[in-house]
Amino acid sequence: MFDRKKYLEKILEEKDSHFIKVITGIRRIGKSTLLNQVRTKFNQNFIIYNFNDARIVKKYKWETLLNEIESKANAFKTNYVFLDEIQEIKDFEKCIITLFEHQNLKFDIYLTGSNSHMFSSELITLFTGRTYELTLFPFSFKEIIENNIINSEWELNKKFEYYIMHGGMGIIIDRYNNSEKVFEILKSVYDSIFTKDLMNRHHIKNIDSITKIAKFIFNHIGRNISANNLENYLVSNKEIKISKVTILNYFMWLNQIFLTTKINYYDIKGKKILQTKFKYYATDLGILSINTSFNVMDNYGYRLENLILLKFLEEGWKVYTGNDRYGNEIDFIIEKNFIKKYIQVCDELNENNYLRESRSLLSVNDGYEKIILCMKNNKAREDDGIKIINIVEWILK
Repeated sequence: MFDRKKYLEKILEEKDSHFIKVITGIRRIGKSTLLNQVRTKFNQNFIIYNFNDARIVKKYKWETLLNEIESKANAFKTNYVFLDEIQEIKDFEKCIITLFEHQNLKFDIYLTGSNSHMFSSELITLFTGRTYELTLFPFSFKEIIENNIINSEWELNKKFEYYIMHGGMGIIIDRYNNSEKVFEILKSVYDSIFTKDLMNRHHIKNIDSITKIAKFIFNHIGRNISANNLENYLVSNKEIKISKVTILNYFMWLNQIFLTTKINYYDIKGKKILQTKFKYYATDLGILSINTSFNVMDNYGYRLENLILLKFLEEGWKVYTGNDRYGNEIDFIIEKNFIKKYIQVCDELNENNYLRESRSLLSVNDGYEKIILCMKNNKAREDDGIKIINIVEWILK
C-alpha cells in the first residue's frame, strides 16, 4: 500500500476543522485506501461504515444510520466518523447535516463518494460553505516513479510510454508491471462502474446506446464534441436513433461518475466562458486504453493532452480550451490565484510545425506566460517569448 502523501497531508490539515471532509473520485481509484490511511493517524474515537458492500447498504436508511452513529458516540470527546461511498444511502445528507449540527455530541465527519452529483441535490445546499472537498486523481507518472512502482530496469521514456497506456488507477498499482492483468482488472472495473453507477442508478434499459456514446467520447478525446455532431454521427453510421436530450444526459452522467472530464471553451476575444462548446477527456489513461486502442502511437498527441490536463486539474488549476481571434486553437488556458497561462501540447516540435503550434499563442497579447509542452524538440531556436519544455521533465519536476 503506497501513501499518497500530498492527499493525506491535505486531509490531515483539516482535522478538527469545522468542515465536512469529502473525498471524491472514480470508483477503485483509492479513496477507501486514503480514508484508511487518514484513520490510522487518529488514536481516538472513530466510527466507520463502508457502503461498497450492497448487503450493508440494504440494512440502512438514513435514520437507522444516524441512530446507530449516535449510539456509538462518546459524549465527552470528538467522534471521528468515516463513511465510505455514502451516496449509496438514500437521503444520506439528512444524516450528515444532523451529525454536523448536533447539539449534544461532537463529530468530525469524513466522506467518500464516486458520484459528483452526490453534492448537487437541493438538500445538499445545506452544506454550502461547510465542506472541504478533495478530488482524488489516478497515480501520476511522478508518483509511479518516486514509489518505484514501474519496472526499474526500463529507460525513462519506456516507463513513460507504459504509463500513458496503463494509467494510474489505485486498484492496479500492486500488479502494475503485468500489462495483461492490468487491462483485465480495468475492464472489470469499467464494466462494474457502467452497471452500478449508470445502468442501475439511472434505470437505463438500452445498454447499447450508452456504450456507443461512451466509446465515441473516448475515441474523440481532445476534440469538440456536441450533442449535434454525436447525433449526426450515429445517424450517418446507422448506429442508433437517440434524442439530443438523452445524449446530453449521458454526457452529464459519464462526468458525474468521473469516467470522463469535460472542459469548456473560453472565448479569448470576448473574455467569457462558452456554455455550448466542450472537449472531453478520460479521467484515467488506462480506462481510455480499454475503450480505444492498445497501440501507444494511436492518438498519441491526444493522450499527451489528456495526461497534461489531469496534471493541471490535480494541481488545482481551472482549465479551459479556446480559440484565438482567428479561430486557431489553444489546447489549454489555465488559471489559478490571478495567474493565467496558455499551453500547447504536441509530440514533436520542429521547424516545419513550429508555426502551426505557435501561431495561436503568438496572437494573444495579454502578457501572460505561453508554453509549448512537447516530447521531442528539434527546433533550433526558442524565441517569440514562448517557453518550450519537455513533457517528461516538466512532469517529474
